[in-house]
Amino acid sequence: MTWFFRRKKPAVVPTDTIIPLHHFDDIPIFRRAIYDFTLRFDDVLNPDELSAALRRLMEIGNWRKLGARLRLNDQGKLEYHVPMAYDKERPGFSYSHVKHEGSIQNDPTAARIPKMTSNPSVQDSPEQFGCFVRRPDAPMKLHDYVLTDEPQLSLHVVSFADATLVSITWLHTSFDIMGQAALIDAWSLVLSGQEHRVIELHGYDFDPLATFGCSPISAEQSLLASHDVKGLHYILFALRFFSEILWWPKDELHTVCLPASYLHTMKEKALQELTTNETSKPFISDGDIICAWITRLSLQHLPSSSTRSVAITNVLDMRRFLSKDLLPQGTAYVSNAASLVQSLVPASQLFQKPLSFTALKVRQGIQEQATREQVEAFIAFQRENTTSSGDSTAPFGDSTSQLMLFTNWTKGNFYEVDFSSAVVKPGIPLEKRANRVGRPSYVQAVGHYDTKIPSRYAFIISGKDAAGNYWISGRLRTGTWRSIEKEFASARI
Repeated sequence: MTWFFRRKKPAVVPTDTIIPLHHFDDIPIFRRAIYDFTLRFDDVLNPDELSAALRRLMEIGNWRKLGARLRLNDQGKLEYHVPMAYDKERPGFSYSHVKHEGSIQNDPTAARIPKMTSNPSVQDSPEQFGCFVRRPDAPMKLHDYVLTDEPQLSLHVVSFADATLVSITWLHTSFDIMGQAALIDAWSLVLSGQEHRVIELHGYDFDPLATFGCSPISAEQSLLASHDVKGLHYILFALRFFSEILWWPKDELHTVCLPASYLHTMKEKALQELTTNETSKPFISDGDIICAWITRLSLQHLPSSSTRSVAITNVLDMRRFLSKDLLPQGTAYVSNAASLVQSLVPASQLFQKPLSFTALKVRQGIQEQATREQVEAFIAFQRENTTSSGDSTAPFGDSTSQLMLFTNWTKGNFYEVDFSSAVVKPGIPLEKRANRVGRPSYVQAVGHYDTKIPSRYAFIISGKDAAGNYWISGRLRTGTWRSIEKEFASARI
């Protein structure tokens, strides 16, 4: 494959600054993932002002790196080629705008974009709205970047008479979700005329995490390392994994609305079950409850007496553990900086014990593994076990484990994004909605993966909206979704 890129890649522009990608950016799984991230506003926004603010951001200091072009060098490594300046021929990002004269409710497809409900609900797949979140020729694979002069970011705005959809398309090598949150925060500051508040982008031409995990500060061993699945156990695990796809090949991506009142009831019940006396009141977060709830719903096809284990895995942002040295506070790290934490739960206990049991298991896994020492130990373990291809593919758990993956974006505060400075006029009257003018009412992300390995049992918690409802999206067996829909239809608080 390397010869193909060598023959086809664009010529180097002599005035470009060439920067190698950071260690945690150029990994195979990120090369294969492109995301469409969408904010729905119930107001009419000026698309030119949005575009101008993002364009201006890429002229501020190190933020110009966001407009870099991706290239593959002769060693098969990705590089950033940062233009000396951005212009019409080589813009910092691709921009497209589509305008519809009527209401968003009059469009048969856009009208189905998920909306809050009073009870839990399974809503349409985000994949059905592709025509509203990306331009027709937007990148779908890595070679759409490295074989062209395509910018890393694409901004696509769709306007209706009473709503606006603002979408960004990005390759995962660019940044993780907290990196995107930093980008959107800086963008909104420029938009609102507060350019002076935009913080420095850290790690422009050097990798702050280049040696992180190479020499751990502690002799502490990763707790996950003891659950590394390898040898015969890995073969048995792989057989189970692929038999799932062979026997139940049909799956669907859907969005779930979890109303605030329903979550509150579940959480209060869980806390009552876990509280043994007045002085022993355990902490469990909304995310712990959501992970436990979604896991039970997703695996209802397993018998309640199943002897398998369930590996509930959460993506962990490393920035807060590194803010004292490698990633200084008051800077924006717009790259990838994520680790994993995991909790193993016997499937039989998942079903036979109350939801509070699984939620507490999730919380205990986070408490034990979300420390600087454990994060660094896990990264060290990953570095030692990375394959020659640069991919660390070994799962954690045991040979029977059913993997569940959650990435919780609530701390990204995407429902609090303030684009009010670009509002031309309100759409839905304020008395008929919870979100303020210029704040999103719905957030979604759709992944496009250049791999045949399915993303079943992987969920995105996109956050909590202005009314306190949580939004979750993921892919499950088609039959499982039908069962969940029936369960929700009979659910009442």
